[in-house]
Amino acid sequence: MSALRAALRPVCRMVGSTLQRTTTPATLLAPSLTALPSSSRRFFSQDSALVSALSNEIQHEDGAGSSPTLPGELSEFNYTMQGASIVLTKQFQGEKIAVELDLNNMTELAPSEEDPEETPPQYLPSFTIDITKSQGSLLFSCNYHMANEEQNIDQYVISEVAYVAPGQNRLDAFTTDFGNLDYTLIEEFESYLHRRGLGAEFSSALFEWSSSVEHSNYVQLLKNVRDFL
Repeated sequence: MSALRAALRPVCRMVGSTLQRTTTPATLLAPSLTALPSSSRRFFSQDSALVSALSNEIQHEDGAGSSPTLPGELSEFNYTMQGASIVLTKQFQGEKIAVELDLNNMTELAPSEEDPEETPPQYLPSFTIDITKSQGSLLFSCNYHMANEEQNIDQYVISEVAYVAPGQNRLDAFTTDFGNLDYTLIEEFESYLHRRGLGAEFSSALFEWSSSVEHSNYVQLLKNVRDFL
């Protein structure tokens, strides 16, 4: 299409009792920004400042996160992502293991006291481990919130455990505080998870990967808002 044709729009007008088509320059149909009232021009100018700020933040943050490709330590899992919800799944000796995360339910790690301005933000995910077989499901509510100074930040802790009977809604299941269990039970539950590939290596990999995915979604949010404006 030529530039001239692109600049012309078909319109209709009445000539006597006949409806005729004619063409009118697009400039007559869409007034320029300078023709807008001063209040509207200020409005668009303010939006332009927001777009500029978004572009600067995107340039600063883009590339710092990785695409949501599973690292080798999580290669046994398949994953699905719908909005802010992520589910990793795998099979283990007739059991279905699902790890469920919500990117909207992550807690920001406090910056370093030594140099808080230079410490990049890092987010600690909470997640649920669901181990299901014909007898029902075991649910472990987990997070990376530091329980004590000796705990490595990339090693998750279990906050609650629950058993869900077949057909039962998990929201109706009784849960108990994991930390209040007998110490032997705590150790055996941790060994139970480790045998299913949910130990220290899994914990470190999930910590780093979920942080990268969260950052990638943050940058995409900035881009979507910029395009919206």
